Amino acid sequence: MNPRKIRTCQFLIDYHEGHGDKEIVFSDNVYALWHVAVALKKVCICGSTTNSERVQILDNSTTNSERVQILDNFMYNPDISSHYGSRRQEAQRLGRILRAKRRSDEGFNAFFYSLVSRDTAEMYYSTRRQAFLVDQGYSFRVITHLAGMDEKSGLVFSTPQQRNELLKQVVGDTLAKRVIDDQQGEGEGDLF
Repeated sequence: MNPRKIRTCQFLIDYHEGHGDKEIVFSDNVYALWHVAVALKKVCICGSTTNSERVQILDNSTTNSERVQILDNFMYNPDISSHYGSRRQEAQRLGRILRAKRRSDEGFNAFFYSLVSRDTAEMYYSTRRQAFLVDQGYSFRVITHLAGMDEKSGLVFSTPQQRNELLKQVVGDTLAKRVIDDQQGEGEGDLF
């Protein structure tokens, strides 16, 4: 839920939409998935998405009316399927992306971005995934700054106040969930 990560995601989506590319955004966290989809005004697919809604979203992506999909990592997509965040499955997902279908006589480019927040546990897991991908013959670049992003207008969470509001909401939601989990745990504990 790093607001800067969401801004970066929006910047990359805008860039690739401008080139007519189809895009899929994955998240391991459904809470983050919904917030990203709402902030970027995109549809998303997760466990609570009905089968008919899922079919409609996937059909729209093949007919080009909806070029961006935001998916829970546990969702099935005919072109890219992933389950959990293991290193091998990330390599498989990357392989499927790189076997993208030809879009026109110009050919195609396929890109795979993994957005990682500095100084977090994500860094550890990201480093392990990178080592695995190198072992599998893939190359990668670590980019810490995207040219033009700071100048682009219209990105979400542009001001410190907006970023702080999101983070306050995340903290509040996390505390509320802990209270609910604790209450449910107490009730279940009475059975034993």
